[in-house]
Amino acid sequence: MKIEKRYRVELGEAGQVNVMLVGCGGTGSFLALHLARLAWHLRERHGQTLRLAFVDPDRVEAQNVGRQNFCPAEIGTYKAWALMKRYNAAFGLDGVAYNEAFTSEMAGEYNPRIIAGCVDNALARRDIASACTRAGGRVWWLDAGNHEFSGQVLLGNEVIERPQISMMGFCMSLPLPSIQHPELLEDAGRRMQEGESCAELATREAQSLMINQMMAGWMANYLTRMLVSRDLDIHATYIDLVTGSARSMAIEEGPDL
Repeated sequence: MKIEKRYRVELGEAGQVNVMLVGCGGTGSFLALHLARLAWHLRERHGQTLRLAFVDPDRVEAQNVGRQNFCPAEIGTYKAWALMKRYNAAFGLDGVAYNEAFTSEMAGEYNPRIIAGCVDNALARRDIASACTRAGGRVWWLDAGNHEFSGQVLLGNEVIERPQISMMGFCMSLPLPSIQHPELLEDAGRRMQEGESCAELATREAQSLMINQMMAGWMANYLTRMLVSRDLDIHATYIDLVTGSARSMAIEEGPDL
């Protein structure tokens, strides 16, 4: 059997990496903990700074408790603020919270190296895609999306059709998630006609209680391999809780993704 050569993502050397978490609901509220843990680990073990920003315009509702990473005492507070306050205090961080919708201008001001997208609508993904496009490959977009029992994690940073490999054998660029799966940017109205949103599925108990934590865990795995072990050689992972399967796509030179 022929074994294809795999290439790992190269972020380049940086004393500080800014990460912006967009969406602090189902998946994002759980990913927030993993990001705080990563920030602590990089600071204490490697002397590096992982600066965090959480972005979400919504407030915690009673129906969020249990399904999302919030407690009853946080009902009524802004999601981004509640999570950032909690993890700043727990890990001695100085992250910031944006209690408003994400915009490409916001990304320009914060200057993220990585945007972790945990949103469930096309409009928000369009804004993230716009920010990454304007950055010209400097910003990596890690996107997660899920249905009732399945989901995908995608990584990319440029408007290209195939991985770009350096002469040193590192992956410098990957197609944006919105190029790997163009349907992510479909008109929100049409998507709502075809199916319910994640929030609606969760409200009527149709969505698995564990799918968001599973997605957050896979996103955290990507980030850990990008920032700590620096050996990430996959760009897409597809998860199914019913079959108990997870399938990842390796970064390889060759055909378009």
